[in-house]
Amino acid sequence: MSDEKTLPQETEQAAASPFKLDVTVRPIEPKGNLVAFASLKINDCFVIDDFKVLQNSKDNSLFVGMPSKPDKNSTTGYRDTARPITKEFRAELTGAVVAAYHAEVEKLQARATAVAAPEKQSIPEQLAEGAKQAAKDNAARPAPAKGKAKNAER
Repeated sequence: MSDEKTLPQETEQAAASPFKLDVTVRPIEPKGNLVAFASLKINDCFVIDDFKVLQNSKDNSLFVGMPSKPDKNSTTGYRDTARPITKEFRAELTGAVVAAYHAEVEKLQARATAVAAPEKQSIPEQLAEGAKQAAKDNAARPAPAKGKAKNAER
């Protein structure tokens, strides 16, 4: 699933914010509660990669995890490498990532239904259909000649 989706997020908060946020989301096959990775481009001049889109197992709500790296001294074992300072920007960032995730999932679902393979017959049905076709083809052929006429042709 290497298709990427970039959505400029223009919300009421974004209009008040001096930042233009472009979010790229890459859904993955879920691993635990991890369902996607995201990248954020701010004002077409700064990119932050490796946001994690996580799904809460209790209420299926989405949570955006900040980029992080392992840290032995941290209580969680990881340290955020990029994080919003204000809760307003965190809410704006989370909203933009979640909206881009939903848009990308809808796009993938639409593509999957558009290219859905037609239903194949089961193997016994295919064998029965083949036997009918073979019988029809054999009935349409002329019967082979018997006797000396056959040997004379050789």
